[in-house]
Amino acid sequence: MADDSTSPMLRFLQGAACTVIILWAIRAASDVLGPLLLGLLLAYAVVPFPKWLMRRFKFPKSAAIAITAVAIVASALFLAFSLDLASVRVQEKLPVYEERLSSNYEQFEVFMSAHGIDVPDRSVKNVLTPERLREITGVVLTVVRAIISNGLLISLLGFLFIMEMADIEGTRSILAERLEYYGSDAGIYVAVTAKTAGINALVNLTFLIVMGVDTPIVWSVLYFFLDFIPTLGYLTALVPPTFVTLLMFGWKRALLVAGGLILTNLVVDNMVTPIFMKQAVDISFLEITLSLLGWAFLLGLMGAIVAIPLTLALKKFVAKSLGSEQLTMEPSG
Repeated sequence: MADDSTSPMLRFLQGAACTVIILWAIRAASDVLGPLLLGLLLAYAVVPFPKWLMRRFKFPKSAAIAITAVAIVASALFLAFSLDLASVRVQEKLPVYEERLSSNYEQFEVFMSAHGIDVPDRSVKNVLTPERLREITGVVLTVVRAIISNGLLISLLGFLFIMEMADIEGTRSILAERLEYYGSDAGIYVAVTAKTAGINALVNLTFLIVMGVDTPIVWSVLYFFLDFIPTLGYLTALVPPTFVTLLMFGWKRALLVAGGLILTNLVVDNMVTPIFMKQAVDISFLEITLSLLGWAFLLGLMGAIVAIPLTLALKKFVAKSLGSEQLTMEPSG
């Protein structure tokens, strides 16, 4: 009798201990798991294209993957060229930004002084010294190098997964079948997010060009990638174009730009996304929030990007495991 009463508690403690060990291992291996999961996410986003080539044009698997690789490399080179031109333009505009920032700060000082609030008298030129600019540039270059190196690793891992998953014939490996089964909901989410983020990025690009904001391609590309991070990504992408508009045209147009970007996001989220989400993924807002916090804590920024796809795959794995356990517990006779 005592054994029966303590058995559930022992099972609970064992499960809790295993969970803690697994979470500790995930956090300890975050440097490896992060790029691996992003590579898998990239594979889910890209693998429909070679499959479409194989079905539509009867291309062999090797040719479809080669065409996919060429298309991705060409897109990456075009994007890198556009971002390089944008960075040159930003460097050319730095003196203008510095002058306008000084003017805005002086206006802010006058406004605060008129309301009886003392503001520290600081010059932008004293704050943005050449030494400090070199320090900032060094930090930025370090981050860019890390992103590029991780991007190459993620792309390589992604293509390894694509080579495994891009098979429409009956003889498929067990790994490919498992990846397709557990990643089906994740694939739907990635496809829908990519479509809606692309539409929103194009709308934002047009809006920023009309408003005369500098380097609109940079901000639109930034928005596309950050849109894969729920809520936080959108809010983060909203800040740079608004700040640049503030430096260029003042606070009135900056508010107009911020309001326009918020409006486009609301329209896409509430009107466009439901159209594409015909096969809705089964995840609530609470699950989105908890998964974002949990996976970001375990894996960092990469965990925030893969949070929802990873949670969808985990839910399917848990549901199948519990179903299998119930079947084994049922009496055979």
